[in-house]
Amino acid sequence: MKTTKPMKWSARAAAGRMMVAAALGAIVPLAGMAPAGAQTVPVAVNMPATVSGAVVPGATSLDIPFSVAGADGLRLELIAPVDGVSLTLLDPAGNVVIAPGDPRATFRPGSLASPALPGGIFEIAELPEPLDGTWTIRLAFPAAPGKTVALGTVFARSRYQVGVAVERDTLLVGEDVSLGLLVLEDGQPITGLAPTIALNGGAPLGAADDGQGADGKADDGVYSVDHTFTAAGDYTITGNVAIPTPKGTINRTATARVKAVSPQLNNATVGLTTLRGANNCVSSLRVDFGFNVLKAARYSTLVRLTAPNGRSIDVRKAAGYGTGASSVTAEYKAADIRTRLGADGPYAVALIDALELGNEQFTLAYRQRDAGTFTTSLAQLCSGAIEVQPQLTATPILRDGHIDRFRLAFPITVTNGGFYQISYKVVGPNGEDIELVNASRSLVAGANNVEVELASDRFQVVDGPYRAISLVVLQGSNSARVATIGSTAAYSRWQFYPKKAGDLDGDGLVGANDAALLSQQRGAPVYTPGDRRDINRDGTIDIRDVRALQQLR
Repeated sequence: MKTTKPMKWSARAAAGRMMVAAALGAIVPLAGMAPAGAQTVPVAVNMPATVSGAVVPGATSLDIPFSVAGADGLRLELIAPVDGVSLTLLDPAGNVVIAPGDPRATFRPGSLASPALPGGIFEIAELPEPLDGTWTIRLAFPAAPGKTVALGTVFARSRYQVGVAVERDTLLVGEDVSLGLLVLEDGQPITGLAPTIALNGGAPLGAADDGQGADGKADDGVYSVDHTFTAAGDYTITGNVAIPTPKGTINRTATARVKAVSPQLNNATVGLTTLRGANNCVSSLRVDFGFNVLKAARYSTLVRLTAPNGRSIDVRKAAGYGTGASSVTAEYKAADIRTRLGADGPYAVALIDALELGNEQFTLAYRQRDAGTFTTSLAQLCSGAIEVQPQLTATPILRDGHIDRFRLAFPITVTNGGFYQISYKVVGPNGEDIELVNASRSLVAGANNVEVELASDRFQVVDGPYRAISLVVLQGSNSARVATIGSTAAYSRWQFYPKKAGDLDGDGLVGANDAALLSQQRGAPVYTPGDRRDINRDGTIDIRDVRALQQLR
């Protein structure tokens, strides 16, 4: 066997999550040790397992058995605190896999530590495709002078990984949660399985990866069940799955421990009110969350309204509450529902949360999902004085076969006709400034389609798509804003009408830089409509364009 450089004798972190399960104090002679030998330890895949064996005075050998099933690789580290020790590793058939002196076994002698210690540490590099069954670590040494213990860690690696997926390790009584079992092969989801999930050894429940109900996304390898904790206490979640493999079906189990605690807010009630304005239109939707506070503290509440298109609006409030009855109101105005949700109902009160705001951490005090729905449609909502929609139409206007400018259009709905001030920015895909647009428009009461034609030299140095953002519409004390109106198609800088023919770098001149840039572009595909690089307009970018550019200097 090979010997590595001196090191201190200590437990140390191995690759990944493996930790050597031993400390210096665990290898000194111990009193009352059992005779030499060890029980067989089952080694779970992808988790370190501790193995050990007692050495009695006068013993000259020690067998440490462990069992492996369904592993793709096997490695181990063993502390053997006896001088003159050698190691042999036997497979389940009794064949010698690692013999004394095998270069795959590294030995770190304790004599090189300071202070010197007996024996040393064996490390065996990963062995591929280990047989299923009971393996044996066999140690041989001169007669042991006293009682001690050999202690180590075995890691059986499998490309099949299984783990319990749960949102938090502390949950609330009455909380409806998703419990999942994640099943992967080399980091990729395994689909089409039929796992089960059980709590505290109870009846196993079939878990699904179909994106329905408790399962958030189909075919992501997380098989989920829905569960509501009805009593406080500690719970063990156990997931089991059978995985078909080229070697046959293998069974995997994963566990996790969670705690269910009683909520600090109870006796909750949720009231839904549809508020109406003129002509019986819906002016806002209101959620009244009533509750009883069991612990006086400062709490942050969240009430989430979600549309069928997946968009949502969160109303958050924070306040100090004493014990006893209290309430929080969340109101969603018609204009916000139009601009931020942009879809007909039903609108669901998808989540109500309350967090206790402690000095160092936040504690979940209450949670309720699916607390009610409003059936309002967009057509029933009251119109605001000014309403804008994130809906952009960008039409390129051509000049001599190139894009000369854009006609940008978007809808604005107003209650009163008159002049309105409109401003927004046009930026590149990475936020590059293109142009700040300011315009004054006379709008009629009702729906308007506002158009602005925009030409900018910046289009010639920044590729699209271009975004229209930060729209503000003003009239008197009334205003409306939207963060993003929309985007154009992914136009190229080469498609725009040149300020000066042959000026490719946008510096207003035709020179050596343009010739060098065009040479680099030779053979590139030609864009339609127009391409400033195709100087002679023959449909190709080649040396003839470089020559034509020279004549423009």
